[in-house]
Amino acid sequence: MIAERTASCRRIGAGLCTALLLSWAPAAHAKASATCDKVAADYNYILGTQAFGGDRISPGKSALLRHAQEIRALGSNVLKISLGKRQAVKYGFGVAARNARTELEYVKAAPGLQQVLDLDFKYYQFWVQSFTGSEWRDGVTKAEAKAYYRETYELTAWLLKRYSGTGKTFMLGNWEGDWLLNGGQGKAATPTPQAITGMIDWLNLRQKAVDDAKAATPHKEVEVYHYVEVNLVRRALEGKPSVALSVLPATNVDLVSYSSYEAIKQSKVPDIAAIREPLTQVVRYLQGQLKPKPGLPFANRVFIGEFGYHANARLPLTVEQQFLKSRYVMQVAVELDMPFALIWQLYNNEFGPDGTSAEMGLLEDNGQKRALYFLHQRYLVAMTAFVADSCRQSGHAPAGAAFRRRALEVLQSLSFEKMEQLAQEHRSNQG
Repeated sequence: MIAERTASCRRIGAGLCTALLLSWAPAAHAKASATCDKVAADYNYILGTQAFGGDRISPGKSALLRHAQEIRALGSNVLKISLGKRQAVKYGFGVAARNARTELEYVKAAPGLQQVLDLDFKYYQFWVQSFTGSEWRDGVTKAEAKAYYRETYELTAWLLKRYSGTGKTFMLGNWEGDWLLNGGQGKAATPTPQAITGMIDWLNLRQKAVDDAKAATPHKEVEVYHYVEVNLVRRALEGKPSVALSVLPATNVDLVSYSSYEAIKQSKVPDIAAIREPLTQVVRYLQGQLKPKPGLPFANRVFIGEFGYHANARLPLTVEQQFLKSRYVMQVAVELDMPFALIWQLYNNEFGPDGTSAEMGLLEDNGQKRALYFLHQRYLVAMTAFVADSCRQSGHAPAGAAFRRRALEVLQSLSFEKMEQLAQEHRSNQG
């Protein structure tokens, strides 16, 4: 293009050339600006949240869409939701889930769910269990293997076809895997050999289905990956049967999600070192348990699928400590170059016997924004602008090291006092 314009200038002379270049400049600038806006919209900002119910305002068929829109308005381009039967009721899709025999049947029978998938999120993470009625804990039969494989293959192929050309990335995974492995019997329970073998088979079938569907389905500019979530890695570090120790090395999963409560709650007071040390240990261990898998877009294949802390508005110190600890987790996730770190969650879904909220949400039950909300919002606004500006100056997205360096500067600047003031101003404006 430059050569063509230079040649044109030579042909028409200096005077006209100057006028022509001036006419070209606004169009070229507008195109470059639009390109950089797209780069910024699609960039992975690492930090985000998720929507798993907990909304006491107006639950129902529009709940998931409203939650998704609120997360998008936050500035986030990542959405984590469930494609399971239990959550379907809270989303307002109970009938669709009750009548479905596969995950894909459920998605197709719930237009509201498809509407959420059509939003302009770049990244989607799904809890995907099974609608087939199969049970892997007592071993996977040939019929169950076929059902598991086909269910995941069909969902993957549908996502690839429907969203071809959109640039979206879908990640299919599970809820806290160690609870699944031991049947929810608690941290001290020892999973059976049958359950361990069954989980290995289940995960390998799902991964093969994803890989096979990607190889056989024509698509472009859309990706689907498979992850396993673990939550009792300290058991693995102690040499005890667990997903990280007993299952993960026997699989070929794309990614690992860590539900990180056991690691991040070791310190009773805000202390970034007390968060950094156990998280770093776990991440390095999990990376070492993974088989090499070339071709994946993430340098680090381990991410935080859940983190968060309780608070009590009647005890202001707990609110400040919740904020600081959460920010420290976010900082460590950026330091470690994790693909994602998702706080639990948009709305709190934990309540005491007397109805007291655990306040594990960016929003109050009445929709008012908390300091944690503004922590995420201001981070995302600042980093989106940084990526767009970097693109305009250099012509491409910033390198990972530059992004992380700026992200840490931004996070450190977002103090509790400033974010709490924004939250109080929001409450006042809401009346």
